[in-house]
Amino acid sequence: MMRNFLTVSDVMTRDVITVEKDTPYKAVAAILAEHHISAVPVRDVFGRVVGVVSETDLLRKEEFQRSPRHTVHLAHRKAHSKAEALTPEQLMTSPAVTVEGGCTLDEAARLMAARGITRLVVTDGGKLVGIVARSDLLSAYLASDQETLARVRRDVIERHLWDDPRAVDVSVVDGVVTLTGQVEKRSTAAVAEQLIAAVDGVIAVRNQLTWAFDDTARAPGGVFY
Repeated sequence: MMRNFLTVSDVMTRDVITVEKDTPYKAVAAILAEHHISAVPVRDVFGRVVGVVSETDLLRKEEFQRSPRHTVHLAHRKAHSKAEALTPEQLMTSPAVTVEGGCTLDEAARLMAARGITRLVVTDGGKLVGIVARSDLLSAYLASDQETLARVRRDVIERHLWDDPRAVDVSVVDGVVTLTGQVEKRSTAAVAEQLIAAVDGVIAVRNQLTWAFDDTARAPGGVFY
């Protein structure tokens, strides 16, 4: 039976503010300020997302306002060109980095880290359906201990510890899961710790399980039991 991981669609912002490629610079700045957001997707005339423009892009104008082009170091020429931009088409980072809504939170986090970005455009069959930021990915850790405990019981204890789930006691305090009780095999205790550590919202696992049979022990002659 499949486990229920949180996905991008569970935590993303669905009502996405967007701008057109030719929206004036000042209007873009006003939109970011009005809606208390740090970036907006940019659409073309067909409604397709073609890029993202952020506060960082807009601030290039302030950064290089008193720096003539001929004094700007070659490595900064691209940033300086954004300082001269008047529309999102000239400002935006393109193409936009996108994910599907079914992407798991850890997959989204790895993509953000790999690309050095703080948000992803969420699409469904190429259609814009949301935007997810780094802060959204942390929402799993904002769940109450009761919610995390329910996930652990549902996704691991009841589905994978099929010998006798009632033999395992689980408690959660500040996102840290403690396991006590006895399982039949030592390998089961190890697998339980591994699976629980992968549950959304779990900070750490304290594995205090004991076992009736050590199935990882090496028998005489080098053969495992």
